[in-house]
Amino acid sequence: MILSRHAEKLNIYRAIIDILIITISWILAFIIRFNFEIIALTKGPDTLFNYLRLLPLLLLCYFFIFLTSGMYKKSLVKKRIWDENFQLAKNHTISFFIFVTLSFFIYEHRYSRLTLFIFFFLIPIMLPLGRSIIRKWNRFYLKFKNSKKKVIIIGTGPSSEKLAKTIDARSDWNLQLISCHSFSEINIVDKYLKTGAVDLVFIVPSASETIQVNEIYKHLDKNLSDIFLIPYLGEKIFFEPTPIQFEGITALALNSSGLESYGLFLKRLFDIVFSFTFILVFSPVYLICALLVRLSSPGPIFFKQERMGLDGKKFYCIKYRGMYVNAEEKSGPVWAKSNDDRTTPIGKWLRKTSLDEIPQFFNVLKGEMSVVGPRPERPVFVDNFKDQIPGYMLRHKVKAGITGWAQINGWRGNTSLEKRIECDLWYIQNWNIWLDLKIVMLTPAKGLIHPNAY
Repeated sequence: MILSRHAEKLNIYRAIIDILIITISWILAFIIRFNFEIIALTKGPDTLFNYLRLLPLLLLCYFFIFLTSGMYKKSLVKKRIWDENFQLAKNHTISFFIFVTLSFFIYEHRYSRLTLFIFFFLIPIMLPLGRSIIRKWNRFYLKFKNSKKKVIIIGTGPSSEKLAKTIDARSDWNLQLISCHSFSEINIVDKYLKTGAVDLVFIVPSASETIQVNEIYKHLDKNLSDIFLIPYLGEKIFFEPTPIQFEGITALALNSSGLESYGLFLKRLFDIVFSFTFILVFSPVYLICALLVRLSSPGPIFFKQERMGLDGKKFYCIKYRGMYVNAEEKSGPVWAKSNDDRTTPIGKWLRKTSLDEIPQFFNVLKGEMSVVGPRPERPVFVDNFKDQIPGYMLRHKVKAGITGWAQINGWRGNTSLEKRIECDLWYIQNWNIWLDLKIVMLTPAKGLIHPNAY
């Protein structure tokens, strides 16, 4: 496929530079250890040959982990430098500990722990440097290379303009956009194709052009240009479509979460460990809050309220009671507001500091909620919002959370529901365990105390 050939070559160069850097870092770690008096030698000097014997095992461990984790996977998605460096550091850590474990059992010779320590901290510096060299080389190469593959876009669909900008921006695709045409200009496209100067054609139909796709394809099947169809899916798609193939049939999943298979297990494991640890460490805080609620006004310590969670299933969310008993008898189900006379003095403080939410870690242990996810809403409000806000129900594709992407970005309490949903849907589609950790770490600074928390 023409579109990914240049990207495939870049992956080969990345693999080569990774192998060179791992080798150089291993030798450099030996030189630093045994040629500079960082720490006095206790077992006398060692030879470089002994360390070079470990090199095949070292490279095998790193190459296996990098390969299986998708570091060299053919992909047309552009990664941010920070994300790429983070993935390099993560895979390096896994590879290193596998290598150390295997070398202990395979080789009788005991190697310097300081050498291993130096190597461990060299790699996160050296590997990103190697990737930077590849990027600079690629820009230099493409600047002076005049053999870019020629591209034509046919159709006026919603993605056509975005596609044209992407082709211009993605130098690693090595493509040059010749022209864009509507379906009615197929005769002009035929002239281009007869010259043999077109390598790739994108068909991007609008709603009215969709019925003509087969007719357009008949014009294109007489040449060797690669043909890509970007189907019309509507003017607004909330999730990036995911292609699925079964029994020779290609389907597009339009509302699938990025959280599946091993991710579900990993997220549940994190929820259990984090929640249990939190409850254990902050047990004195739980007791103090319970005592304050008991003394503040007559009534139960905890307040259970029906909320909607994963796949629209209802559960009872646990909170410290912050309102007077039967507070909604007159007002009915309404959102809390500033200076709400239904709220007790202690309740106002608990809500302001978000301490009223910490009993929800018991919901997490029960499997009803997650530590990170969209905040759960009451079914009565869900019935209203799902008709008012497009895509609202998609937030129930994952478990509701105690904190979330929307909360650390300031969309909490009486703020824009549209912005909150936008953040929730972005989180669902882009989920990974590192994103959860990031949200948890940012919550104390950005999510706990908020002017709209009442």
